[in-house]
Amino acid sequence: MTNRNSDIDIVYEILQQQHQPMYFKELITKSLEAKAGVNKASAHAIAEVHTQINMDSRFVHMGKGMWGLAEWSPRAVSRAAVSEETETAPAVNNRRAKLFEGIQQEYAEQSIESDKE
Repeated sequence: MTNRNSDIDIVYEILQQQHQPMYFKELITKSLEAKAGVNKASAHAIAEVHTQINMDSRFVHMGKGMWGLAEWSPRAVSRAAVSEETETAPAVNNRRAKLFEGIQQEYAEQSIESDKE
């Protein structure tokens, strides 16, 4: 992996190499280490990469903080599935917003603790 790759492309490459879902903190930390050689990433950098993962359709949230690649789980799309997804979209977006808020708060607390040290 070269430094010319974007953070999100590095995340994609890491998941391709692992061939299995990864916990978001480990995945993001590995991507930032690969790009910048940073041992301890800032809360802002971690939150930024996490946001990119959420917005990129190549990635799928597998539950409990685990992320994988959409290409690993192809699914047939029917009219019923599209209709169901449309109805549940606000709930999914709401869940993502709450998850993102929790992540930001957790990293902010970690930053405050590390600043005290």
